[in-house]
Amino acid sequence: MSGTANILGTGGKSRRAMLTMASGQKPLATRRIFAAGKLMAAPCGIVLPCLSGVPIEQRFSADDKEVVALAEILVNTDIAVPEDWERSGRDATKYLFLTLERWIRMHGGSAIDRRFDLDLTLSDRLVDYSDERGPEGTLYLVLDPDSAAFVLLTPTIELLENAHPRLPATFHNHFAGALSRWVRVYDYHDAEERVEMLREWYEGEENADQYEVPDVEGCTPKSLKETPLNLCELKNLNEEVRDPQLKALITGLLELCRISKQATRPEFTADIEEQLMDSNPALPCLLVAFSSGDAVVGCFDDDAETALEVTPQPNVIIPLKLCDPANIRKGFRTLGIVCETLAAVSRLIDLMPGNEEGVITREG
Repeated sequence: MSGTANILGTGGKSRRAMLTMASGQKPLATRRIFAAGKLMAAPCGIVLPCLSGVPIEQRFSADDKEVVALAEILVNTDIAVPEDWERSGRDATKYLFLTLERWIRMHGGSAIDRRFDLDLTLSDRLVDYSDERGPEGTLYLVLDPDSAAFVLLTPTIELLENAHPRLPATFHNHFAGALSRWVRVYDYHDAEERVEMLREWYEGEENADQYEVPDVEGCTPKSLKETPLNLCELKNLNEEVRDPQLKALITGLLELCRISKQATRPEFTADIEEQLMDSNPALPCLLVAFSSGDAVVGCFDDDAETALEVTPQPNVIIPLKLCDPANIRKGFRTLGIVCETLAAVSRLIDLMPGNEEGVITREG
């Protein structure tokens, strides 16, 4: 297929709280951070905007026919704008780059960049270096993390517990659930699954009781075990809240839930399933922990050591069928909702006590 690969990113220069999920380097038990550039194999196809930074490299690979066809459809559907054609130097691939960059910016790009480190790729295949591409005339928009954003929940839980005993569970359930509609969130549920797996491994060993497993249950606040309020109950409670900080948190949460439901995840088709049949689960875009060194973080770090032993599935896959302009218009609308959801999460994290930008440092 065609086009350039525009590699974008700031490589850890931001003040975001991040954890890199995995590395191709030799694992070290005490190592917390892995090189972001090692997270995923080099891209195949057209790599377009990371949600931050400026282009630092370009390279060409293959036939321009599909890129030109997509650019023409985006103009005819009013997604691309004619002014960008001159800015691109009349290059179809650069024109697509500018279009996607502008689309992200229109749907919350600056808010996303404060918290997340993501790459958006346009390609004719889902697995890097694979000889197998998708169906003829189909391109894919693929969203994945270079590292996982990091948020602490304990200060927020303490604030919510004082207002209502079921609010902490409600906040976590809807916060993680709304984002999980689109990208993977790693939280205490994932850590509990790892602990259960470790116990199964150790069960058949001699002196199994000598093995220690992370105390996820011990670090998880008891209030998270309460039954969450549904959204109607949460809206009613928000009407009664007078504390400005608490009201801002609940209002932000309700807005996040509203935005995340405005589109449906594209169908996991047979050709996508075939391309990803040997893949691992997607890499997390967000780690939700209770403190910077708790058992949830420990489980995340352990999982990070093996995450790339097999190529992971992408977090978001949006197929674009060049024979169907309506499908492409729908695909870009879906991308916009994904971006707006990430932006809403970023704004909500800004409101959560203990998560001020630059305070939590997990890089370097």
